[in-house]
Amino acid sequence: MKILYLYTELQGHNIPVFERLATDYGATVDVFHWTQNKLTPFIPTSHTNHPNIRFHDRSAHSSTQIVEFAMDLRPDVVYVTGWMDKGYFPALRRLKALGIPVVAGLDGQWTGSLRKYLACLVMRWFYKKPYYNYLWVPGPLQYEYAARLGFTKAEIISNLLSGNSTLFTEAGKTLETTKQEKYPQKFLYVGRFAPQKGVDVLLEAFEIYKAKYQGRWGLSCIGNGPLMDQLLRATTRHANISVEGFLPQAQLVARASQSGAFVLPSRYEPWGVVAHEFACAGLPLILSEHVGARQQYLVDGFNGFTFRQNAAQSLARAMHLMSSLSDDALIMMGKRSMQLASQTSPEVTAASLISVLHRKAR
Repeated sequence: MKILYLYTELQGHNIPVFERLATDYGATVDVFHWTQNKLTPFIPTSHTNHPNIRFHDRSAHSSTQIVEFAMDLRPDVVYVTGWMDKGYFPALRRLKALGIPVVAGLDGQWTGSLRKYLACLVMRWFYKKPYYNYLWVPGPLQYEYAARLGFTKAEIISNLLSGNSTLFTEAGKTLETTKQEKYPQKFLYVGRFAPQKGVDVLLEAFEIYKAKYQGRWGLSCIGNGPLMDQLLRATTRHANISVEGFLPQAQLVARASQSGAFVLPSRYEPWGVVAHEFACAGLPLILSEHVGARQQYLVDGFNGFTFRQNAAQSLARAMHLMSSLSDDALIMMGKRSMQLASQTSPEVTAASLISVLHRKAR
């Protein structure tokens, strides 16, 4: 079996899915991906040495060269990251014309905005028929958008995005060991240090949490981005705020073992694989209402709390509620996060892509 991925920017959570495709299905996986103007320094070639997974620099290939590569390869199925990279379109048209299933990914939520309505019209009239057979989505908010884009129930696949559940579940084991002895009093944020991610709201909320609620917990922020300097300045005001740069996933697992709850304060987060990763790690969650993964991995009061996006007072109250719980209640919340996270894995994601071949045969 041959699988062609036409990707934008790869992240660590993509690699386990490629490995499952190669191992469970004996597939060769060829991956084109961006290597320039990236948001993170992640380098995929340093995270897997599986002989059936081959990475190709998108910037080193023209649209014509990608068409030639695809025609020589004649894959069994093709995945493309949405419609951001128009340079992939000529290859998609040729492959679909040959009867090869083309699967596009969609992590955007349906919002009812004028822009979304226009996107639906453009997709229905210009893109769907020549380029795509299926749309692959991670959750219900994206399913609604896919249906409005003109894809039928039989043309929509679920389980697009998964964290590295095997790796992050290692941190969940501390719920039965070290966290039983002393539960960590620390909030954890992992992601881009950018306004869209609500990092400035997180800092404001932490100030309120300390002043209004006399909060005892600290805050650890891990990532990179334009608000790094603002975060570093905050460490001079609060000794219990720590800031680290981009870390590989293995080190994030260690940080999860040392943390009490995961916070994702995004103003807009189409999905948010990190919510799945740290639910797998056994952390209670505090998520903005605009995090797409919230409906799947967070039940308010069961394994964490939701707060109003862009509202520091609301986030500060959620932090207070979380840190006021007993250690036993926090451990139970962590176990519930793992329970909710268990419905998704790289195995399920890989199988969901392969399912289009069964649909085609049927």
